[in-house]
Amino acid sequence: MRNPRKKHDELRVEGIGVCQGVSIGRAFLVDDPQGRIVRLFLPHEQIESEIRRFRAVVQVAQRQVEEAIDRMRTALGADRAYILEAHLLLLQDRGIGKQIEDFIRENNANAEWAIKDVTSHLLELYARITDDYLRERGSDVVDVSQRLIKILSGTKNYDLNEMADGAIIIADDLLPSVAADLDPHRVIGFVTNAGGWASHTSIMARSLNLPAVVGARNITSMVRSGETLIIDGTTGTVVLHPSPETLLFYTELRERQQQQYIHDIRDRELPAVTRDGIEIKLRANIELVEEIDIFQRFNAAGVGLYRSEFLYTQATDGLPTEQQQFEAYRFLAEMSGRDGAVVRTFDLGGDKLHLEGYEIERNPALGLRAIRLSLAAPAIFRTQIRAILRAAAHDDGWPRLKILLPFVTNLDEVRQAREIITRVERELIEEGIPHAAKVPVGVMIEVPAAVLIAESLAREADFFSLGTNDLTQGMLAVDRGNENVSSLYDPLHPAVLRAIRWVSDAAIKTGIPLNVCGEMASNPAQVILLLGMGMTDLSMTPSSIPMIRRLVRAIDLAKAQQVAEEALRLTTPREVHAFLTKKMPEMGEQFLATGQG
Repeated sequence: MRNPRKKHDELRVEGIGVCQGVSIGRAFLVDDPQGRIVRLFLPHEQIESEIRRFRAVVQVAQRQVEEAIDRMRTALGADRAYILEAHLLLLQDRGIGKQIEDFIRENNANAEWAIKDVTSHLLELYARITDDYLRERGSDVVDVSQRLIKILSGTKNYDLNEMADGAIIIADDLLPSVAADLDPHRVIGFVTNAGGWASHTSIMARSLNLPAVVGARNITSMVRSGETLIIDGTTGTVVLHPSPETLLFYTELRERQQQQYIHDIRDRELPAVTRDGIEIKLRANIELVEEIDIFQRFNAAGVGLYRSEFLYTQATDGLPTEQQQFEAYRFLAEMSGRDGAVVRTFDLGGDKLHLEGYEIERNPALGLRAIRLSLAAPAIFRTQIRAILRAAAHDDGWPRLKILLPFVTNLDEVRQAREIITRVERELIEEGIPHAAKVPVGVMIEVPAAVLIAESLAREADFFSLGTNDLTQGMLAVDRGNENVSSLYDPLHPAVLRAIRWVSDAAIKTGIPLNVCGEMASNPAQVILLLGMGMTDLSMTPSSIPMIRRLVRAIDLAKAQQVAEEALRLTTPREVHAFLTKKMPEMGEQFLATGQG
C-alpha cells in the first residue's frame, strides 16, 4: 500500500534526460503491459494444437505491427519506420520461432511460458553487449514478446487516445510499439522507470523534440494520472506536486528556452569563433543516418562520429551486405557536405557475430570487440571498408568520409588495419569500381594504453578522436552504469584531465587533427578546459551545438588556456569543480546571461 502524501508536498526524482527542454502538464499513467505469466504443463495430445495457437498469434502480431508501421510513417515519416520494421523481422525470424516451438514440445509448456523463457535467454545475451545502442535493442525483444503474450491472453491494448491535451506519459518503459501510437499534438513529454539514451523511444523523443526523462526508477509508483508534474529533459529532473514557486521557476525557464530556441535557429549560421578570433569546429555525433535532419537543424560542421553498429540491427540475416552499408554511408556522405563524416568501424562483440569457436565472455567489455574483432574476422571488416571507400568518393576528389578505428590498444592493430584497407583499395582498382583514394584513417583514444602510446599512434594515424566517456571509465576503473560506483565517474578527475592533455600534446607535436567526441564536448565548463588544452574540434549531441556555439562566441581562448593550466595543477576532483564554479562567471558574460551556464 502506498503511503499517502500531503497534497502539496513537492518531490523530485532524478533520471536521464534524453531530450532537452521543459514540459509542464498532467500525468497519464500507462500500466505495465506484461502482467503475470502462469506456467502450465500440457498433456502430450495438446502440444501440436498449442504450437498452432502460437503460430496463429504470430500472424496476428505481424498484422498489428504492419498497421503500426503505417501509423509511424504517417506520424514520424518513412525514415523512422525501421524501428518497428525490426519488430517485424523478429516475428518473421524462424530461428526464434523454432526455439519457442521446441520449448513447447520439450517441456510440455504453454506458449506464454515458452515465449517468456526464450525471451529471457535472448535478453541475457543482449545484456552482455558492450555497445549502449545495441544493448538497448533488447527492448525490441521485450516489446515483441509482450505483444505476443497480450494477444495470447486476450489483454486489451491500452487506448492512448484517452489522453487529454498537454499529457505527460508515465510508464515503466515506453516501448516503440506504444510510442508509435502517441498523438504528438496531445503529448508534451514522457517519463519512464527504465530506458537509456540510445533506446528507440529516446531517439523518437529527440526526433519529435519532446522533452523526456528515462531511468527515473519507480516513477510509476509515485504518480497518479491527472497529477501535475514538471519534466526537465536537460537535467533529467522530474518534479511531482510542484510548489507555486517551483511552477513559476520552470514556467519562466520554459519560456526562456522557447525564446532561446528561436534565437538558435536564427543564429545557426553564425560562425563558432572565439572573441579573440579562433575558429572552433562544432560537429555532431549521430547514432543513425535517419538522424541527419537533427544535425542539419543546428548547422553542424559535419558528423564527428557516426556509430555504424546500428546497421546490424537492421540486417535481415544478422550481417549487412556491402550494398546495404554503401547506401547508408553514401547518404551520410551526401548529407554531411564538404565537412564530411567520421565513420567508426563496427564496435561489436563476438557474441553479436556468432563467430565459429567463439565462447561467451565473462567480461565482454574487455574482450573480443571493436578493432580486435575486426582483425579476427577480416572478411567482415573488408566488406565494411569496401562500402566506406566506395561511398566516400565525390566528384571534387575530396573524400567525404573518414575511417575511425575503435578500442585501439597497440600500434600493431593500426598497422594491420591499414594493410587490410590498402588491399581493399587495390581490389577496387582492379575491379574498376569507383572509390575514394587516401581516405583518412583515425584512431579512437579511449583506453589508458592508447593514451600512454599516443605519440607513437599519432605518427601512423591521420587523426585522433578522443572518446572521453570510455576514457574516463577506463582511467578511473568505474562503470558509470553501476549505481554502486557511478558517483566516482568524473571527467574532471585530475588523472583524466592530465591524460587528455597528454593526448592533445601528442597530436599537436605530430601535427594531426584531434576531435573530442565524448560528453565533455557538450558540457560548457568542461569545454572551456578542452579549448584551453588545445582542442578546437568538438563533436557532440546535435541539440547541444547551439549552447556550445554561444559559449565559444562569448569567451577568449587565451583566458581558457589560463584556466586549463590552473586546473591541471589541482589534485582532487572536488578542487577542480570548485575552481571551475568560481571561474565560470569570468568566462563569458554573454553566454551566462542566457541562463545556460
